[in-house]
Amino acid sequence: MKNFRRFLRSFFKTLTFLCLGILLSASFLPFRAAKAFPAAEESAAIRTVGRGETVEHLFTHCLIAHPEVAFAENNEYGRHLDEDCLTPDEFRRILGFLYEGGYALADIRKTFRADGESAERIPFSFPADKKPLVLSFDDVVYATKNLGKGMADRLVVTQTGDIAAYTRAHMPQIHGNEFVPILEDFIAKHPDFSYENARGTIFLTGFDGILGYRTQRDSPDRTAECRRAEKVVKALKSKGWSFGCHSYAHGHMNRYTAEKMRSDVRKWKDEVEPLVGKTQLYAYPYGEWTLGKNCDDERQQALTEAGFRLFFGVGDKAFYTKMPLGESAKKVLFQDRCAMDGISLRSNHCARFFDAKLVYDPSRPVSFPSQ
Repeated sequence: MKNFRRFLRSFFKTLTFLCLGILLSASFLPFRAAKAFPAAEESAAIRTVGRGETVEHLFTHCLIAHPEVAFAENNEYGRHLDEDCLTPDEFRRILGFLYEGGYALADIRKTFRADGESAERIPFSFPADKKPLVLSFDDVVYATKNLGKGMADRLVVTQTGDIAAYTRAHMPQIHGNEFVPILEDFIAKHPDFSYENARGTIFLTGFDGILGYRTQRDSPDRTAECRRAEKVVKALKSKGWSFGCHSYAHGHMNRYTAEKMRSDVRKWKDEVEPLVGKTQLYAYPYGEWTLGKNCDDERQQALTEAGFRLFFGVGDKAFYTKMPLGESAKKVLFQDRCAMDGISLRSNHCARFFDAKLVYDPSRPVSFPSQ
């Protein structure tokens, strides 16, 4: 009898532990299941942007790094800067409004692919809670004739590997009043403003070098200047910046002959392409373009033959499609870009992105319109 009672106590004790084990295991099942599928949660935050969806594109030029110099009464060039450029404070405010508006940077190169002598839009991945935005910057030359008139002199790589602006007549000479360091600083504070390391596209001419370095063919110190420019290009590319062609001489396409256009393209490919690498991106100077029927204008053909596949104009609306519209045996992929400068701010052309009145720098020589 004693042995039987011992057996029962042992049996029920074992049964109790088994039941507790089952209950405890069941209570942790939801936690374990949630931990088992992190990839599914992450993938749900990414969507596919279709071929026909809106991809916004904003552009500007080098910034007015030193408004106090640019807008001085004796500086005639300041009028041009006021019309064509932003101040550092304006650019910082714009980035803040874009971020608050749900935009994030997309790499334009991931939105299309070459298709023979043309190109086509392709779907691309993007955060589900963000709107794709492309930024580009034209005429990043820092021309010799304009040095000391309110802009920086050139871009430089600091000892820590960061990209900054340099102005010889300013203290400190190395500073952050330019679009590259401002955007880099903003992304460092708001990493979700850049998807897959996207930055902006820098559209370069070549007539007076690039990025503030005199790399043009008649430069007396061309070899050394090219070496310095390549250092900056390498640093920019490592951070995600891309490059495009803005012609060599920044001329008016509709005033060029076919031969002058080909000459312009050859110079750019001979002098600039070796420094920045091949590119399929071309921004028409002044936003002027001439395609011709079936894209048969010889000036446009010169650009296509040179390997350019995505072309950019200037326009306030989100426009990214093949041109010309309607029936045409040949078409080119074309995107308009909304300008950010003094003129567009005073006209509030970018109203769907930000309120220009809240962005406008009061140091400008022209007051913001009252209405």
